[in-house]
Amino acid sequence: MLSQKNTVPRPAAKALLLPLLLTCAFASAQPGPARNESAMQETRDIAAAMLKELSQTLQAAMADGGPINAIGVCKTKAPEIAMSLSMKHQVQVSRVGTRARNPDMGVPNEWQTKALEKFQSRLAGGDKPYDIEYVEVVKTGAYDLELRYAKPIVLQPMCTACHGTPEQISPEVKEKLSKLYPNDKAINYTPGDLRGAVIVTRLLSH
Repeated sequence: MLSQKNTVPRPAAKALLLPLLLTCAFASAQPGPARNESAMQETRDIAAAMLKELSQTLQAAMADGGPINAIGVCKTKAPEIAMSLSMKHQVQVSRVGTRARNPDMGVPNEWQTKALEKFQSRLAGGDKPYDIEYVEVVKTGAYDLELRYAKPIVLQPMCTACHGTPEQISPEVKEKLSKLYPNDKAINYTPGDLRGAVIVTRLLSH
């Protein structure tokens, strides 16, 4: 077999090498492409589950007690949903915002800021939110890779009651927001604006 190593023409060898390099960029520390694809799809499903459960919980809260009730969902229920999914799947699930309501959490780091910028650009170009995602894999140790995934959160019409213009936010909601979030910057959004992203990070290792 060794005597045949130079029998592949150079152009053909390059053609064979390119997909191998692309695979290795995602999976250099993985057992194989099949496992990588499985982890990637599971990650997408986790982000989708976060968005779905959060949306359903917000809708129920709005129907039950209006915007005042929905504030509690974003403050307590959303972190609980993220924690539950994190523990269930042994990953890290969180949310970040384009403008933070709570400066102690939800503020994007460097790679998350890059993801949000890409989302803004693609939404401005007419792409649909469900078609957009951000994925990167970085080496975190001798044998570990970290998969970083982000999915955009786009403001829905019902969300203007807490995130819209000052004219759209009722005095009662303003009062509660000012007590809970004295440094609130998460207002002046309109439906369809990029509000933030669901973040899922996980280790890929042997």
